[in-house]
Amino acid sequence: MAITIAIANQKGGVGKTTTAINVAAALALDAKRTLLVDIDPQGNTTNGVGVDKASLATSLYHALDGSRLIGEVVCATELTDLLLVPATKDLVGAEIELVAADRREFRLKDALASVTAHYDYVLLDCPPSLGILTQNGIVASSQLLIPTEPKYYAFAGIDTLNKMVISLAKGLRFKIELLGVLITMYERGTRLHQLIAQDIRDLFGDKAFQTVIYKNVRLSESEQAGMPIILFDRRASGSQNYEALADEVLGRVPESLQQTTLSV
Repeated sequence: MAITIAIANQKGGVGKTTTAINVAAALALDAKRTLLVDIDPQGNTTNGVGVDKASLATSLYHALDGSRLIGEVVCATELTDLLLVPATKDLVGAEIELVAADRREFRLKDALASVTAHYDYVLLDCPPSLGILTQNGIVASSQLLIPTEPKYYAFAGIDTLNKMVISLAKGLRFKIELLGVLITMYERGTRLHQLIAQDIRDLFGDKAFQTVIYKNVRLSESEQAGMPIILFDRRASGSQNYEALADEVLGRVPESLQQTTLSV
């Protein structure tokens, strides 16, 4: 079965989608069969791997409402080992419809059950909220990756997310482990960033990734081009950072799978 990783933070603008796209691409280039699932109605992950969401007739929405199997909405990308479950604005409707649905928090988990055996990794890019779509992403996952800027409000919001995850896990009786907290948009020589990064490492210990994603204009340019940075400019520091992060993820997962309790 695939290792399923939710990439989540209720605060927007912390590099969540950038992380989902580029970790997935780096894993795929390492010959890991990878499925990237866009759970955000904005569809930025979908566009970020070169798929035009405006041209799609089906998307994750149709897998959640039961009108399509999730395998029927999967799209190819430029990387052979990277497949995509796309998002469109239809997902806004799903946020409303799922509230009254049976097994509402398990819809994504149930949908993915038919395809996870075909992948090594499934990465889920959750919306910047704690709503029903994010809850579906967390329930469907065994691992949680939290990107955060080295800024006070982003750092403080991690505690809110952790409490929601723990509450969900207890209430719905599933298990999830914190794979790691990732510092993004880090600026060398910025005293505040240094202080908050140290606070994160002090609080999370070895759950804070050693890899840091430095602020890099080429990452923004790759997003505009609809390409993972690893394809857009492999020499860029952003590409090197995300390749290092993918290696760290690969190194952490076997150990994490031995855990049997929630540790967030």
